[in-house]
Amino acid sequence: MIQNVCLDASGAVLTGRSPLDGEPPCPTQRDLLSGERLSYHKHDHREPSGGPAQGYQRHDSFPVETAGLGTVVEHSFDFGGFEGRRFGVFDKDDGGDVAVFSAGAVSIAATEDGGAGFQLFVGECQGSVSPAALLRSWIVATFDPERAAPLSGETIARLKDLKSGEQQSCPSRYATAYTRWHVAAVRYRAAPSQGAPVTLTTLISDHYGGARRDSADHVERFYFTRELGGTRWERWQNAKGNRQYDAATVAAAAARFGATGRCSPAPMPGGGAEFVLLDCREWTRIVPPENPDGDPPGFFLKAVRERPGMPAFFAAPGARN
Repeated sequence: MIQNVCLDASGAVLTGRSPLDGEPPCPTQRDLLSGERLSYHKHDHREPSGGPAQGYQRHDSFPVETAGLGTVVEHSFDFGGFEGRRFGVFDKDDGGDVAVFSAGAVSIAATEDGGAGFQLFVGECQGSVSPAALLRSWIVATFDPERAAPLSGETIARLKDLKSGEQQSCPSRYATAYTRWHVAAVRYRAAPSQGAPVTLTTLISDHYGGARRDSADHVERFYFTRELGGTRWERWQNAKGNRQYDAATVAAAAARFGATGRCSPAPMPGGGAEFVLLDCREWTRIVPPENPDGDPPGFFLKAVRERPGMPAFFAAPGARN
């Protein structure tokens, strides 16, 4: 979940260096620590026809200490370089995901983007929403720490997204999502002048919109690597359409996205239904920090903490309500 930093022979962080560096290589690496400055940023790739020189979106993956959930991992969505948007500043359509951990599981507990705003994901619960309600919600993967075999599995998650004003009490009804995860070698594109494409061992998690793969409305696919944390994301749509969009509308949207050339091809999610790719981000363009000593990690959760009425368990340890 967490992006790595490069270290010199004495164990000091090398600012501006990343695990993708080839010449000179990243000599030693480890997870970024809570509160540690970001020694580089991960950006997505511009379209071949043009766009911001540094890509459209920054996606840092770093640990944050919280009052109610312990250490969580923030995966930021930071747009910049166009329409007046700025990297490093929480502005229009910015947001992120928050990954939380429990014994043998990792889930996405909260998200925000330019669409539905801040959303909390809860699993089955009763009464008031507590930290425990978030721990098995939007499941990324479950695992047995004692198991030596490669990480893989499947489950049907029961969850509900709670929007602003609904985040105090557990819901009465839940959605179902077939979820499959496995580890595979994935080849990622490199930015121009940043070396050759790189192959990384990757945890891939497919979240289907429904309990059945053959009839799911859509799929969200997440890619995580030891080196970069969150590394790629895809949104697939059932080619048959749904109540909102017919098949022709979906096909046209897929064609428009395909023409951008923003992401390399990926295998279609399995299960029997035909899916088409509607959106993708691949965060393997490495950008140095603005500050020569590294940039502060606060972004999405920092903004959440400053809003009235946000869940108290995301507060900083020791913070007063």
